[in-house]
Order: sequence, then C-alpha cells, then structure tokens
Amino acid sequence: MKKTGCLCGLLVWFAVSLQAQFNAEQYGRKIVDTLSHEYFAGRGYIDDGDSRAAHFIAAEFNRMGLKRFPKAMTYFQNFQFPVNTFPYEISAISGKDSLRPGVDFIPVASCPAIRGEYKLVWIDSLLLSNEKRFRKFSKQRFDKTFLVMDEKGITTDDSKKAFKNLGMNPYGAKGIIRIKDKITWSVSTDTTLYAQLDVMRNTLKKEHKTLKVAIQNRYVPQHTTQNVIAYIPGNTVPDTFIVFTAHYDHLGKIGPNITFYGANDNASGVAMMLSLAKYFAENPQFCKYSIAFIAFAGEEAGLIGSKYFTMNPIFPLKNIRLLINVDLMGGGEEGITVVNGKEQPRIFRTMTAINEELQLLKTIKERSNAPNSDHYYFAEAGVPAVFIYTMGAYKHYHDVNDRAENLQLTKFNEVFTLITELIKRY
Repeated sequence: MKKTGCLCGLLVWFAVSLQAQFNAEQYGRKIVDTLSHEYFAGRGYIDDGDSRAAHFIAAEFNRMGLKRFPKAMTYFQNFQFPVNTFPYEISAISGKDSLRPGVDFIPVASCPAIRGEYKLVWIDSLLLSNEKRFRKFSKQRFDKTFLVMDEKGITTDDSKKAFKNLGMNPYGAKGIIRIKDKITWSVSTDTTLYAQLDVMRNTLKKEHKTLKVAIQNRYVPQHTTQNVIAYIPGNTVPDTFIVFTAHYDHLGKIGPNITFYGANDNASGVAMMLSLAKYFAENPQFCKYSIAFIAFAGEEAGLIGSKYFTMNPIFPLKNIRLLINVDLMGGGEEGITVVNGKEQPRIFRTMTAINEELQLLKTIKERSNAPNSDHYYFAEAGVPAVFIYTMGAYKHYHDVNDRAENLQLTKFNEVFTLITELIKRY
C-alpha cells in the first residue's frame, strides 16, 4: 500500500507539473515579454504607459470570459493621484565627462527642475570624522553648490547622524549628489525644494570641480489611472471570494529614451495572476468560491491603488476568504517568502504541506506583515491576506536592466502549482 501511495503521489505531481507547464510558464512568458515591451513605456506615467497596460489586461480578462462586477460598467476602477515625471531629456556633465542617464546617474524621483553649472563640495568620512572641520563647514552656505555625499567609510554613530541630517538640510545647496554602488529609481507623489541625483561610484572624480546639469520635470497634480478588476462566479458559495492581486504599474520612463521595463517587478506577477485566471476560467469545477482578480495601479507610488480599493471596495471585504498577492515571480531557485505568513498560520501550514508533498520549492520562508506590497491594506482591514515573492539570483530591481530577456521565470511553474493546489484545498 505504501508503494502504491508513493506511485499515486508521483503521478499526481507529474500530471500537475505538465498542467502547470502548459497553462503557466508558456503563457506567462508571453505576458512578461508583452508587458515589458517598449510600447508599454515601463507602465508608468509618460506616453500612457499605465493606461496601455491596463487596457491590455482588461482585454485578456475579456478574452478569457471573466465577468465584470455588477456595479461596474467596465473592468476599470478609476482614481487619481499626484506624480512627478521626467518626460524631457536630462543631462549631467562633470569636467569633460558626460554622465549617462539611467546608467551613470539618475534624478531622485522627487527632483525638481534645475539647470546650470554648480560647484562640487565633497562630504565624506574625512570631513565628518573631524569635529572641528565639520563645525567650520556647517557655518557656511552653499547657494551655488552641489554637495557630493559619499557614505562609504562613515562608521561612527555621530558621523552617520550628521550625514543623515545633512541630507535633509543641505545648508542652502542647490542639490545633493549621493554616491551609490547601485542606482535604482522609484516614483514620487511630490517634489523637494532642492535637486537630488544618485550617481554611480567612480563616475564622478574629485578633481572635477563643477557639475553642469539640465533636468526638467513635469509635476502632474491629478494623474488619472485605474485598477483592473474581474471575477469568475463560484459554483457553491458565490458570495465568498478568493482574490488574486498583482500590481501592473512600474517606474515608466526618464526622458524619451530611458525605460524601466519592470520585467520581474511586476510583469512577472501580472503574468502569474493572469495564468491563474486562465487556469480557473478553463477549469471552473475548481471554483467553489468566486475568484476575483485585481491588477493594481499606483503600487510603486505608495500602494495607492490597493489602498483606494480597500476604501472603495466593489464587493465586501468581509466576504474575502483568502487574498494572495503576487510580486517578483521571476526567480524561485532559493524558494519563496510568504509575507504575513506568521499572522496567517493556517495558510502558511497548508502551503508548506503541499510543498513537502509535491517537492516544488527549496524552501518557503515565513515573514511577518509589512507594508511592502498590495496585500498590506487588506490585511490591515482584517482580510486573510498573504504576499508571495520568489527568492533567487536575479538582482535587477528598479533599474534599467530588469528586462524580459534577463528574466528566466525559474520556478514559475512550481509556484503556480503551489497556488492552484492551495486553492483546491483551502
């Protein structure tokens, strides 16, 4: 009997793996490649990137036969928020060296417009570790200056505090340059009073005395965007919902030529969500409960889309039996992390049991709740919600190299199988 049970388990695993291969990875790869295409402009706030992505997702929902909610005329839930954008060419020249935007330097997302040539003053461990020198320095003002701030070698608590305070109050300087070993970007809903640039280490040279910079921003006080929402009616308990979520927005573009494609963050999560939608639409016998799918906008700007939904739900939050948010689905060779797993032990135990049975992933790591993705406001509202992301060697995050051709979808099938099996058993 024991051997027969092992054989049956092996056959189940093999069948599920084939199913995942057909329904998940192949389809998911097409979604990642599509949403990471130049046409979608990084799914941000220049060239209608977020709107184009939303309409693509809605078209996929429609093609699968997913339903709109009765209160909604379309798949969209519209809302507005402010955003700072950079639709124009930007440039920076140090000495005779032109810095490449997106590669050598990047304006911090809250950077205002600035144009001119400015003196460079370096702030480093040599200055901050000498109290007398720093006291003399702090009595100055730097009206036509960029402060170059290099955190390397700053080790004492007092120096770290002085460095941090200087970054928030730069003595009237026109801007701050932060020296980085890796430059990443983000989205900002406001602007600062002074310019801020992140520059790769060894790009600026101390013998260069000036920086010539030209940055033009466009602040949009009311950018209109949309969540994209659809569902499959349940067979037995249609008023109760399983919910899958993923944010489709990314960072967009800087100027006409620098695109942050966001293949892993989060075209891969949308690919997983749409793969799940495709699977359950084709296998309605597994839809005991209604299954809703929500693609959120505004996550990169501060979880704005998911917060808006929890404040304006189109079905009662108390009717959600389980919410699974997926983000960063492109890796997995080191396993997955389940955020809010400690607060939802039943969900976590079921996932680990499935993983042990089917031998899908190296490990499933448990983590407490954190405001790091779109599950957060649901969890705060009392919804049983978890956030799953993969762990592995892929390190491109919020940079220009997070591209489809660099993303392998290493354990996409296995994560897909884990989730579908969880829903069947939950």
